[in-house]
Amino acid sequence: MNKIILKKIAATVAVVFSLLTIVEGSQVLFGITQPDYYVLKPLLVYNIIMGFVGIAVGVIIWINLTKALRFTLLVAAAHLTVLFIVLIIYISNSAVAAHSVNAMIIRSLIWFAVTITIWKTGKPEMLKSKNI
Repeated sequence: MNKIILKKIAATVAVVFSLLTIVEGSQVLFGITQPDYYVLKPLLVYNIIMGFVGIAVGVIIWINLTKALRFTLLVAAAHLTVLFIVLIIYISNSAVAAHSVNAMIIRSLIWFAVTITIWKTGKPEMLKSKNI
């Protein structure tokens, strides 16, 4: 498949998934929906903020900026870090819902896939520019 098409798919996945994250998180934050599990508010706020960041990164991928890999790596690393923290809290005292753990796993996997796609499709150009 064409590298440009793969990048556009990765950008679309990043933007659509980020939009869904913002919508779901905002509905809970503003009391529009009431989940039947405990909601850790700092995690909810983090997810909404990262939703906006994800949209920005998706746009960066779409317009094919050379620093797209750096931004996808940062988002993936942030999600993995938060996943690790959420897992520790969940295992230690269950103050985090299993739904939140699963959602962070999904976010981490999606951003890992986006990062790998950008790395694989942009590798020659990024190595030439040495801006990784």
